[in-house]
Amino acid sequence: MVSEPVVIVGAGIGGLSAALCLAQRQCPVVVVERFAEVREVGAGILLGPNASRVLYGCGLGEALERVSAPMTRVGIGADRGERFVEKEVEEQADAPFRMVHRAQLHGVLYEAVIQHPLVEVELGLPVQGFEQDLEARGVRALGKGLTSRWGVALVGCDGLHSAVRTQLHPGEVEPVYHGYTCWRGITSTFEHEGFSRGMLLELQGRGLRAGMGYIDEERVYWWATANAPQGEHDGEDVIEDLQRRFQAFPDYFRAMIAATPPAQVLRNDIFDRPPLKRWGEKNVTLLGDAAHPMAPNLGQGACSAIEDAAMLAACLGELWEDGATPQPEEVVASSRRYEAGRQKRTATLQRLSRRFGTIGQLEHPLAVWMREQAMRWTPRAILDRQQAAIWDYRVEMDSDPR
Repeated sequence: MVSEPVVIVGAGIGGLSAALCLAQRQCPVVVVERFAEVREVGAGILLGPNASRVLYGCGLGEALERVSAPMTRVGIGADRGERFVEKEVEEQADAPFRMVHRAQLHGVLYEAVIQHPLVEVELGLPVQGFEQDLEARGVRALGKGLTSRWGVALVGCDGLHSAVRTQLHPGEVEPVYHGYTCWRGITSTFEHEGFSRGMLLELQGRGLRAGMGYIDEERVYWWATANAPQGEHDGEDVIEDLQRRFQAFPDYFRAMIAATPPAQVLRNDIFDRPPLKRWGEKNVTLLGDAAHPMAPNLGQGACSAIEDAAMLAACLGELWEDGATPQPEEVVASSRRYEAGRQKRTATLQRLSRRFGTIGQLEHPLAVWMREQAMRWTPRAILDRQQAAIWDYRVEMDSDPR
């Protein structure tokens, strides 16, 4: 490599997106990952136009279309099946709506990253902190023992329990539990006359919600939430437990549960953190869940991390135009520009996601009735504006917040 790299801690979707976006601007990158094998678990992801626009711009459109499914309609309704809102979504060639398995998206990103000549991936290096030395023009990621990696900047993409964030913000409160838990699953195959391809649907009951959408021609990704004590565990038969909990929901949703191998049902309590007033310090910053973990209610966790990656590249990438290592003060200034360009947007998404989950998990009959009336009578124009604020966001519009 001609110049010192940017060190990215974490090879998840956010970290790999950042590596690819930076490398495409001729910035050398080293990705360090604590696992000896790069892999991604999880279930489905919605790629809204705000995120797919970035990935298609990186040349991943054809690869993504091979492993995902188009989303053409969105809907929201009640547990009994009544739909209060159902609308077509506008197709955009360079920024489509897609549903994809998280592992498939991760695979597409990883394949692109390891093939790029400016990116190096180092596995089996669990980063526990960092040392900054601006006089020596950089920062060192510290692993176990004497293992380390040197770079001109460091980006913590290491998730909800980020070691980089912990060092930047010592004594910060622990992640906050929302009061409900979430199951995620993917059917082995699925076909039901009550649910069609192209639909992304959420149904809300009393302290219960369910969502679903095809991720390819045969499989459906579904998720379900329930108000529950933190740390509660499933019984021996998770499928039977879920069928019992969600017996008031439509038969097509219960058929999805039945069509899912029990070992592939994931359960996670839902946490987030309050928005940070300050993300980074000097030549260290944060990205994705490490910076702004949010509940999954808007489908914007991965999407906002991809937005982060594009903004980071817009701010940092220009420093490598002449092929030489940039000056420390330039790196620091560009890191703060990146944060300034992202903090308002991500804080809004965090708050909206928390609020949507609180409303969706209402349990008292009167509160549920009021929620349903609001969904029935809210003008479509208002809903359209709310969705456009999330999905129509373009990173390039804010790429130079100086």
